[in-house]
Amino acid sequence: MSRRRPGLQRKWGYVVNSLQEIVPSYEQASSRISLFQDRRMRTEAVAFAARKGDLVLDLGAGPGTMSRVVTTAGGDPVLLDASRAMLKASGHPNAVQGVFEHLPFRDGAFDGAVSGFAVRDAHDLPVALEQLNRVLKPGGRFALCDLGKPDDPVRALALALYLRVMPGIIGLASTGRVGLKYSSLFDTYNLVLHNSDLVGLLSRRLGETSIHEMQLGGAIVVKCVKDGAGGYGTMK
Repeated sequence: MSRRRPGLQRKWGYVVNSLQEIVPSYEQASSRISLFQDRRMRTEAVAFAARKGDLVLDLGAGPGTMSRVVTTAGGDPVLLDASRAMLKASGHPNAVQGVFEHLPFRDGAFDGAVSGFAVRDAHDLPVALEQLNRVLKPGGRFALCDLGKPDDPVRALALALYLRVMPGIIGLASTGRVGLKYSSLFDTYNLVLHNSDLVGLLSRRLGETSIHEMQLGGAIVVKCVKDGAGGYGTMK
């Protein structure tokens, strides 16, 4: 039996629609679900991927939380998100509606790229990384922070149980009944790669990759440097 292709695939539309309904409470509830580690994780990712004066792509930018960290670091962010409502909430002038698998930018356009709690929502992760490779300059840096799926099965089960119960409760407390949409995190967690598999995929698609695991592997910051060869051909 062939392995399932990484990405949300048929769940993509459901997850994106759920996110659009929770725009007003997104930052507050997301911080609580991450046990208030989100700011630390975003700062670490941006410190790696963005330099002063860099043009930085923010994949899955949402309401602009990650892009504000990029701006503070001296970078110039371009926000990309599938949700018009999320981009409108960001208030940022450089906001583009689009999907990871069809980035509307020229080859080698960006010095760096970041993604905060969004890469797991790719429809087709290998294709999304192919596109990211295309728009990054040779030697460009990419860093993401996100939920992790520990390789240890006991830890992975513990995190699954947390995500099965707590996001909906936290969302309900944060914003009422619409906050129950945060339960979709459990659906995405079931589909994401284990941490070591994610590192392996990024290494093959982009270049040298490292991972910083927190909360027993349930929270991760992954850092990549694109190979300097600069090829933009189709990846397998």
